[in-house]
Amino acid sequence: MNEVYIAGGVRTPIGKTGGALRLFLPEEIAACVLNEILLRYSLAPENIDHVILGNAVGTGGNLARVAVLQAGWPYGIPAMTVDAQCASGLVGVSVAWSLIASGAADLVIAGGMESTSMVPARRFHMNDPRFTGPDDFYEQAPFSPLAVGDPDTVAAAETLAVEMDISRRDLDVLALESHRKACAARRGGILDDIILPLNRGGLIKNDECPRENMNMRLLSRMKGIVSREGRVTAGNTCLKHDGAAALLMASPEALRKYALKPAAALRRGVSAGCDPNYFPLGPVYAIDALLRGHSLSLGEIDAVEINEAF
Repeated sequence: MNEVYIAGGVRTPIGKTGGALRLFLPEEIAACVLNEILLRYSLAPENIDHVILGNAVGTGGNLARVAVLQAGWPYGIPAMTVDAQCASGLVGVSVAWSLIASGAADLVIAGGMESTSMVPARRFHMNDPRFTGPDDFYEQAPFSPLAVGDPDTVAAAETLAVEMDISRRDLDVLALESHRKACAARRGGILDDIILPLNRGGLIKNDECPRENMNMRLLSRMKGIVSREGRVTAGNTCLKHDGAAALLMASPEALRKYALKPAAALRRGVSAGCDPNYFPLGPVYAIDALLRGHSLSLGEIDAVEINEAF
């Protein structure tokens, strides 16, 4: 089995819904990232064996393929779109790992793209028992059968916070720390080398959502979403965003062939399911499976990053 390396990566600034990136189609944002990867690493489109991009709320179809063609690449470059909702981009990376590890590919671009500013209006077909009228559009796609339970994501997070006795203050403190770290990173230019500025009516180079003025007083004023006194609020829940990001993933042979320097080795990925009524616990099960697979304990890990909305 081949070793798999991350040779680098690029992302756009992250815009909020209706914000700086509102006029970009998701495939346009992704195309900018794809071409920037070629430029930065002195590659041609023909060097790329596959493009795998995640997308959760777009128009459907194979948006990754649309992005490749939007980028002006030759028709022969294959591309695949992954929809695993919030995990779409990471699942795309895992699929890319499998292709390279198995020897089916040597150089793959994997990541994700999203435009919540351009989410299409969706409703059920009139023959679907869930159809409630021609003007009734749904925002959250079905995540599980109703017999199992398919709660609104915010409602499920609220239920879990109550049952596990996670206080409103606990949530607000974590949210504030997230803003603090993001703003410090921006001021320090830590991510400048991986963020690709965009230009449409003006230069867009910074993430929109980290707030320098965020504090506990502002967070404490937020009303609960599920109920007025609820624990999950607009202040400790992530906003919806627009943006794209991708990694250049390579086999040892590709590193040598294209004179690439590995930034990291990617050992493996793990997916784990859980009760959809308690979906925020998903990372707990996945992390546990990953540690057991490598005979490690959490105390041996230097850093952990969690992509979770609540």
